[in-house]
Amino acid sequence: KGFKEIGFMPEAFINLLAMLGWSSTEAREIFSMEDLIEKFSIERVHKGGAKFDYEKAKWYNHEWIKLSDANHLLPLVKWIYTQHKIDYKSDELLLTVIALVKERCILLNDFVQQGVYFFSTPQQFDYESVKPKWDDTKRLFFDDLILQFEQMTNWTATDIESIFKNLAAAKNIKPGELQLPFRVMLVGGKFGPAVFQIAEIIGREETIKRCRLFTL
Repeated sequence: KGFKEIGFMPEAFINLLAMLGWSSTEAREIFSMEDLIEKFSIERVHKGGAKFDYEKAKWYNHEWIKLSDANHLLPLVKWIYTQHKIDYKSDELLLTVIALVKERCILLNDFVQQGVYFFSTPQQFDYESVKPKWDDTKRLFFDDLILQFEQMTNWTATDIESIFKNLAAAKNIKPGELQLPFRVMLVGGKFGPAVFQIAEIIGREETIKRCRLFTL
């Protein structure tokens, strides 16, 4: 595999290559192509051999992903998703997902793990992270939560969070003890952006479906 296939952005890799043997007079490491054309000088190229640091290369890539807006990242992520045969439904939905998860992605390929659950139901769940604090009280909480979800008319992150926390208070359970199981139900693992945002984006029916699929 080349660096493109591994998931490096072209801008990040050019930035990295320029910094391998050159240093700027400025206290920064992130340079666009335009910046490099303007500021690069052969006089500041080191005489010693440059050392390629793969971890530093990933750092550059992460910084560039964070700096890039969703529209710029869209064609790159679409290419990655096509390679992994992920049906991303629409550009509009994919743009929303990119904006939500990009800061969690070091390489472009990370958009697969960090975003695929928005488009398809998880095939497996990280039960081990939930088991230590799982009991019948929490199982009954989610049974009741599903019933309340079925009755909701406004499906927004704010409304979902309100229903969730009000029910937790009524059952005298700390919301924090319930959010991890809820996340695992929706995502498959204990990662991703705000769980109520995830629920809003995947929709009410899919949220209910995933909660029902999770049996522990």
